[in-house]
Amino acid sequence: MTMRRRALPVLLERDFRKMAATDGATVEIECVSAPDPEGRFSGEWLFFVVNASGERFMLVTALARERIVSSPIGMFGLAFGKLALDHLDVPAVTGDIRRGMRSLAGRRDPVE
Repeated sequence: MTMRRRALPVLLERDFRKMAATDGATVEIECVSAPDPEGRFSGEWLFFVVNASGERFMLVTALARERIVSSPIGMFGLAFGKLALDHLDVPAVTGDIRRGMRSLAGRRDPVE
């Protein structure tokens, strides 16, 4: 079951990607539902960006719903294709948050 985090400020993907690429910003990933080995390791993860001043923003869909990544392929696509993270640290325990990932300038898909 997905937990809601509506109290946080949110960003659509375009703005999320822009903020992730700024100096001092880091990306965090939170495990909402642990990966299931029986289900091809599907789980639920949320992405956050923390700007240089420490404000935390959650990635949301165009309808302002939590953008939940539910597969390893989706995780890799977003982390390396869209955000060009320097590394990927995936939490595997519900409630765990991994921090400190940085977007590498000029190595991601162009922001639309």
